Amino acid sequence: MVRTADTQDVQKLLEAGAQVLEVLPPSAYEREHLPGAVNIPLPQLTSEEIETAGLDAQRPTVVYCYDHECDLSSRAAALLEAFGFDEVYDYATSKTAWLGEGLPAEGTVSSSSRAGAIARAMPTCGLHDRVGTLHSRFGPDGLCAVVDADDILLGVVRQEVCSLDDGTPVHEVMQPGPPSVRPSITAAELAENMQQDGRRFVVVSTSLGRLLGVIAMSDLHGQH
Repeated sequence: MVRTADTQDVQKLLEAGAQVLEVLPPSAYEREHLPGAVNIPLPQLTSEEIETAGLDAQRPTVVYCYDHECDLSSRAAALLEAFGFDEVYDYATSKTAWLGEGLPAEGTVSSSSRAGAIARAMPTCGLHDRVGTLHSRFGPDGLCAVVDADDILLGVVRQEVCSLDDGTPVHEVMQPGPPSVRPSITAAELAENMQQDGRRFVVVSTSLGRLLGVIAMSDLHGQH
């Protein structure tokens, strides 16, 4: 029976020596893929291609495609099991989940050109802090991220709030939906999006909402 694996499971499986198969077209694989993954597009997933790729039916095998709506990994995992593979895992959320957590990848896109590498550390505060405690926390962007105990991004506070009464609760003055991007987006893509939307900054967070940092438009000069 095929097992479903999440990102944390896949990390542990890779550390334990599992083999990884991407079943997307070669162009998608060449751009970015999980470390050590081999590529056999689903329409070409035959016993001959599996043998040529050197996949071992006795080893744990992780299969992935693009995202949680793509069914290629589920179908490929079932096919591998039908071919006699003993331990098959369907990484259902697939490549976007991996990249969305800022995890290492291989391919033609350089990791240094991604938002996760460009983002700068951002000062933080809690939802129930008071404005009076924030005066020294703002960075050069004039922003402070509001996070919970797990560093999940709840919102941002702008430096202008320091003109308010010191006893004002942060939750009354924060912006709860700041623009955010995942760490996998490239500098070129991000610069284009920010210019089109007229955004001065974006917060970089993982696909689970964990704060990684902030990027201003000025940080992208020369990056695209």
